[in-house]
Amino acid sequence: MPHLPLDGASTRGADEPQFEVSLPAEREAVSRVRRQLRTRLEQDGLAGVADDVLLICTELVTNAVLHGCLGFPPGITIKVTVVWSDVQLRLDVRDPSGVRPKEQAFSASRASGRGLRLVDELSDRWGVDTDPSGSGKTVWTELDAPRRRAS
Repeated sequence: MPHLPLDGASTRGADEPQFEVSLPAEREAVSRVRRQLRTRLEQDGLAGVADDVLLICTELVTNAVLHGCLGFPPGITIKVTVVWSDVQLRLDVRDPSGVRPKEQAFSASRASGRGLRLVDELSDRWGVDTDPSGSGKTVWTELDAPRRRAS
C-alpha cells in the first residue's frame, strides 16, 4: 500500500540538522547537493544508506527545480535539510511553490514521472507540508533506523 502524502504526518524531532544547504533552482544544483550530502553521510558512518538517501534527494530536488520553481524569478532558491539519529533520518526539500506534487500514473513509454514512486518505495513515510500562506511547501521523507539499514 503506498504511503499517501499528508500534511502534518511527520514524526520529526527537535534535532539540529546535520546537513543543510540553500541552492539556486538550477539543474546543476542536483549534482552539487548529491556530492555534498554523500560526503556528510559517509563521514557519519551512513555510507550503506547513502545510495537510497541520495536517490530520494535527487528526485525531490529535481522536482523542486523543474516544478516547484517554475514561473519564479531567476535567483530563487530551494533548501535541503537532513536530520538523522539512530532512530530516524528525515530529508526535507523546500521550494517556493504552494502547489502539491502529484504522483504520475506509470507509463513504460515515458522516461520521466517516476520520481515520487521511487520516493514512496524507498521511504518509510513521506509527505508534503504546505505553508498556510501559500508561499511554499516542504516535501519530506523519513527512513527509520538508518544506521541499521546502513550495516
